[in-house]
Amino acid sequence: MLIILILVAIAAVLTVNLWRARQKLPNGPTPLPIIGNFHQLFYNGWKYGGLVAGFDQFRKQYGKVFTVWMGPIPAVQICDFDVAHETHVKKAHTFGHRYTFGAMEYIREGKGIIGSNGDFWLEHRRFALMTLRNFGLGRNIIEDKIMEEYRYRFEDFKKTNFKDGAIQVNASSLFDLLVGSIINQLLVSERFEQDDEEFEELKTNLAMALENGSIIEGVLPLWMLKSRFMKWRTKTTFAPFDFVFEVGKKGIQRRVAAIENGTHTLSEEGDDFVDAFIVKMEKDKKDGIDSSFTLETLAVDLFDLWQAGQETTSTTLTWACACLLNHPEVVEKLRKELTEVTGGARGVSLTDRTKTPYLNATINEVQRISSILNVNLLRILEEDAVIDGHPVPAGTAFTTQLALLHTDEETFKNHKEFIPERFLENNNLEKRLIPFGIGKRSCPGESLAKAELYLIIGNLVIDFDLKPVGAIPKIESPTPFSPVKRPPVYDIRFISRAH
Repeated sequence: MLIILILVAIAAVLTVNLWRARQKLPNGPTPLPIIGNFHQLFYNGWKYGGLVAGFDQFRKQYGKVFTVWMGPIPAVQICDFDVAHETHVKKAHTFGHRYTFGAMEYIREGKGIIGSNGDFWLEHRRFALMTLRNFGLGRNIIEDKIMEEYRYRFEDFKKTNFKDGAIQVNASSLFDLLVGSIINQLLVSERFEQDDEEFEELKTNLAMALENGSIIEGVLPLWMLKSRFMKWRTKTTFAPFDFVFEVGKKGIQRRVAAIENGTHTLSEEGDDFVDAFIVKMEKDKKDGIDSSFTLETLAVDLFDLWQAGQETTSTTLTWACACLLNHPEVVEKLRKELTEVTGGARGVSLTDRTKTPYLNATINEVQRISSILNVNLLRILEEDAVIDGHPVPAGTAFTTQLALLHTDEETFKNHKEFIPERFLENNNLEKRLIPFGIGKRSCPGESLAKAELYLIIGNLVIDFDLKPVGAIPKIESPTPFSPVKRPPVYDIRFISRAH
């Protein structure tokens, strides 16, 4: 009897506290103690087809700004572009602080480019952007690097995967190696090969982590995630991240050893990101600066840059080919435009961007359809603020649900359909497409990703006829309930075209 009374008293206290907290936040579905709105979110997702659809049901009921309780954590959801622009861009200082909790803190522990805040984040993000620019980002040299890997990868697969007059390969495997080598050349001056066991294990582990993860890992405190009670879960979801992190650390150790034994010489600015980072470390040490640039923080920066620069672009390209296989009429329109621009005698170049409106529109539509995150990363308010007229207290988590904006039927009519022409018919639509995020927390690899998508998709259309192996893959994700929207799994044939 006493135990029942204690449990009832605890439930009563939790319910009252929950009610009081809700009065200070935008309206939303009624949460339960401890589990919050998870039961409603997953029910809606099950009924309507995934997490994005689940959030959309809340939007239809509560409007463009509402609160969803992720377990014990209330998170304000912004589901309107104008509100997102007002908060994340116009008031970037107030709305630019990363929510570092749970899975976001695992491994990073306040470091890195994605999960840090304050002066540390500013310094490391600025250094990463500057270093990548020095290695060609935003200049013609990056085009040379991308196209070198593009040509190498298809020649390589022609040797190993040529069948019945075409290169026949798993789409994800091809783009993983291509994009992975591009970012890896910038980071550590190394190319991945088909028989690279470490890369295969790296990709397998990363795919496992992204597919097996859930919203729950994002809201539970780190001490709980690392506890024996949660070991059964984190062994599945976090062990792959541990492996990816260790690969980066080993690479750093090899570079440091090579510098020490004289087999690798540091140039004035370094030959890649790791070199540049070590040069920065030595300069700060020489100048007597208490620096945040250490081998430990380098490992976390590499962890963030590799994931951000590899996984998102590779995934988008896999989505792109699925879309093109389903829409051969789009391929024909692209080919007609690109042949007129290049004269059919050369490849597509970044200098052609202003002359290829249909290719630009197609890439926009691919990014809208792929919209990599089913659930966007959280930020947190460090001071009281107002979101669309709603007072929100300091310490509240919030986010803009990008995938929801990209499937807003009022903005993108027939949003389930792949229609590049929508971006030609309405020039304002491109402004409302924000696949790289919005505000000062947008993806630091945006320029590189845009260059890769333009050059690779454009040149694929010119160089190859694309054919499916078996049934044409459906333009739908096999992971609608995971934080990351994975592309369909399929094999594809690249049939060389004579220029």
